[in-house]
Amino acid sequence: MSFEVWLTFVVTALVILVVPGPTNIYVVGQSLAYGRKASVPLSIGVIVGDAMCITISLLGLSALLSVFSAIFMFIKYLGAIYLIYLGFKMVLLNTKLGPLKDQAKTYNSKVLFRDIFWVNALNPKGIIFYSAFMPQFVSTQSNIWVQFIVLALTFLGLALINVVFYSLVASKASELFQSRKLSKVFNLTGGLSLICAGVYSATIERK
Repeated sequence: MSFEVWLTFVVTALVILVVPGPTNIYVVGQSLAYGRKASVPLSIGVIVGDAMCITISLLGLSALLSVFSAIFMFIKYLGAIYLIYLGFKMVLLNTKLGPLKDQAKTYNSKVLFRDIFWVNALNPKGIIFYSAFMPQFVSTQSNIWVQFIVLALTFLGLALINVVFYSLVASKASELFQSRKLSKVFNLTGGLSLICAGVYSATIERK
């Protein structure tokens, strides 16, 4: 794999990562609510979730999802339900938002890690996406496994940068405004977006 191919992969992956989706919406919402400290469990959750999906795809298990409709549909609906659950959770969080000092009492790093991890892990299309995306940048002229490992580590590194960026920007915005109004507006719109994403992912047909 040449440097030019790797650089093309980096640019393409960055475009995919920065586009607002369920992961970024949840990261921003929780960072607005809890500040910079939320970036640690959120970042770890994203990386672990993505790493699991990439590993599954590299092991060829994504083929099982493509062949066995029942498995694919089960994971898809489970992921959709979880997105809808997180959406309602974000909307209901507005009723608990108080002064910044009171927010610290409700902060739970384990819950943040769990939620963002399952958002990524319960996405069968994500697993299939990795299987279809990464091979396009692999050359049969070199060691295939080494190239896959390099691409996987590169993607995880970019994913980490992306989630930290979103988290820190959101937490900084929360500090500047020093008010819960921004968090409440985002929790409402973000929560509704997650609900819509969950409903959409449950209704779309497998390609």
